[in-house]
Amino acid sequence: MKDDLGLDAVRGRLAEIWCRALAVDHVEDDTDFFAVGGRSLLAVQVSAQAADAFGVEVRSGDLVVDASFSSMVERVKKALPSTTGRARAA
Repeated sequence: MKDDLGLDAVRGRLAEIWCRALAVDHVEDDTDFFAVGGRSLLAVQVSAQAADAFGVEVRSGDLVVDASFSSMVERVKKALPSTTGRARAA
């Protein structure tokens, strides 16, 4: 399930999206989207692909404001529902 994804799973899937979109072999936590060739239209596409992959809202504007890979990983991870939280609430 999408809400069972750990940080490593989020990081791996987002890395695939970034690498494909930017035509690079790998990204690091400190990779800056725009420094490696990203543009605003590509930011919209990457955000849409990430939203589709994880089933959460991923705003391209957030990528424009903070373009580091690790920041996008954290934003996606925070947006995912927490199964632990649901278990406690039940």
